[in-house]
Amino acid sequence: MPARTHVALTTEPLSVDDAHRWCADPAAGGVVVFSGTVRDHAEGRAVDGLAYEAYEELARARLAALAESLASRDGVVAVWLVHRTGALEVGEVAVVAAVAAGHRPEAFATCRDAIDRLKAEVPIWKQEHWADGSSHWPRTT
Repeated sequence: MPARTHVALTTEPLSVDDAHRWCADPAAGGVVVFSGTVRDHAEGRAVDGLAYEAYEELARARLAALAESLASRDGVVAVWLVHRTGALEVGEVAVVAAVAAGHRPEAFATCRDAIDRLKAEVPIWKQEHWADGSSHWPRTT
């Protein structure tokens, strides 16, 4: 049976629990969930929050292609990739990647690859809002 995939872009808060529940499967010996959160600093400066923008049509298509690619790996049972857009405050979850696989090594490796490839391949950009009122568009998310 092919692995299940779930991808989305949303302005709504993200739930690590939803990702874990959705990926859980009796065939999976491991479910790995990664959540990327807004931290309070970047480049040695205090951060008040971030704003994420996406080329939505292309981002959704690339998220789907990435999830399908990851889901085709041996032992992978489920892949969840969801990223927020819009304004986020420090501490909020910006992205959740989750993978269920038959064994722990495959789950960890695939989840790490999922977040690394998402950052490199999906057209989503962040603007950092610094505490001094200025902002910055870094080269990577």
